[in-house]
Amino acid sequence: MVKKLLNYYTTPLLVSATLGVIILAMTVAKQPIEIIEIIIGIILGTFVLDIEYILYPYMFEPNSDFAKNIFGYTKSKDFKGLISFINEHRDGLKEKSLNSALFQVVLIPICLLVAYTDTSYFMKAFVLSIFANSIYKLIECYFNGTTKEWFWAIKGTPKKEGVLGFILVLILILVVSIYLI
Repeated sequence: MVKKLLNYYTTPLLVSATLGVIILAMTVAKQPIEIIEIIIGIILGTFVLDIEYILYPYMFEPNSDFAKNIFGYTKSKDFKGLISFINEHRDGLKEKSLNSALFQVVLIPICLLVAYTDTSYFMKAFVLSIFANSIYKLIECYFNGTTKEWFWAIKGTPKKEGVLGFILVLILILVVSIYLI
């Protein structure tokens, strides 16, 4: 199961690990508890965006085929099969709430606030990891040509230049947030 998880999450884990190293370097965490908080926050933040695929069937479409499969895997406690199913059929959901530009716009002030204030290292690492992985998923959608699904909350789809501009603004906000730590 661990090998299958690593196959699906290699790049998001690398994004999070890179961010973790940067946060450790920027904060100069000296206490072991601070370092552990950063590591746990980074790891947990990597998987938050995929929780949507489990919660969506329970909240919005419990009668869909996607939901019935999710219910079957969770009922039988086949988590390996659940992870495989989600990663193979993630395109089955069209209006994703966590994997969207709307979520990123909501996350921007949260990132800046958490980075600027004196919160725990866990919260800083957790929120920034979610934000960094959200940017990675948007870039992945950009190269796959599926940005229409990412911008479902707005009328129309932005042009490629608009999406690139949005990605650059998000990366700039991430850099500023890291700097504020």
